[in-house]
Amino acid sequence: MAERMMNRGFYSVLRWASDSTRDEARNLAVLLVDAEGQFGGLRSAPPSAISANLRQQGLLDSIVEGLRIQFDTDDKPDLSKLREWQKGLNRSLYLTEPRPVAVSDTGATLQALYKSFIAPRGAPRSPTKGAVLDQVVTALRRSGYKAERSKYVGDFLFDAVVNPDNGATAIEVLSFATATRDWATAERDAGHFVYAVEQTHLPAIAIVKGPTENSRETAGRSQERVLRWFHKADIPSIDSEHMDKLETTIERLHTH
Repeated sequence: MAERMMNRGFYSVLRWASDSTRDEARNLAVLLVDAEGQFGGLRSAPPSAISANLRQQGLLDSIVEGLRIQFDTDDKPDLSKLREWQKGLNRSLYLTEPRPVAVSDTGATLQALYKSFIAPRGAPRSPTKGAVLDQVVTALRRSGYKAERSKYVGDFLFDAVVNPDNGATAIEVLSFATATRDWATAERDAGHFVYAVEQTHLPAIAIVKGPTENSRETAGRSQERVLRWFHKADIPSIDSEHMDKLETTIERLHTH
C-alpha cells in the first residue's frame, strides 16, 4: 500500500486566562496552518468547559468563531498570519509559539492535536445552562445559521441571537437537570427573557433541558412554572432532546 504524502504543518494553542496576573491559563483551541495557506483548520473546546461565566463564554465563542470563519475561505491563514495573530493578542488571550507537525490528513491531525491539548478530561460535564447553550449554538451553525452568543439587542441581553443582521430570533436556554436546590436564578432568567421579548418584539424560542430521574422535585415544579410563563407569552419552547425541531420552529416564526 502506498504511503500517504506527508506535509509540514505548524500548530499553535490558543490559551485564555481570566486573570492575566495569575498563571492559570486554559487551552481554548488549537490552530493548524502550513507555510503557504494550502490547508489548515481549528478545533476548540466548548466555551462552557473554559468558563462558568456566561458573558465570558460569549466573548470566547465570538473570538473562536471569528478565527474559524477565516479557515472556511479559499484564502486560508498561513504561517505568517498565525505569527501575526500571535503578536496581536493580549496577555489574557494568547497563542503559543508555532511548532512543526507532520500532516498527512488535516482532519486527523487536528483531531489528534485536539485530544492532546484541548479535549476536556475527567467525568462528563453536567448539563448546565452553558453546556446546553454550547449544543444549541453548534446545532444552529451546522444548519447554516449565524448564531451569536450572549448578544445584546437594544438594552437586553439574550443567551443567543440567530441571524442578528437579518430576521433575528432570540434564544433562551434553561437547564433544570443540575443538582442545584434553588431555582430562583433560572426563574429570574426566564422572567427577564419574557420581558425582553415583549420590549424588543423579537421572535423567540426557549430551549429547555428538563430534570432527570435524579433531580429534586423542586426542579420539576420550577420547570412547569416557567413553561406556563412561556405559554402565556406565546413563546415556543423546545425540549433540548429534540433539537431537530429548532430549525422548523425558526422558519415557522418568520413566516407568520
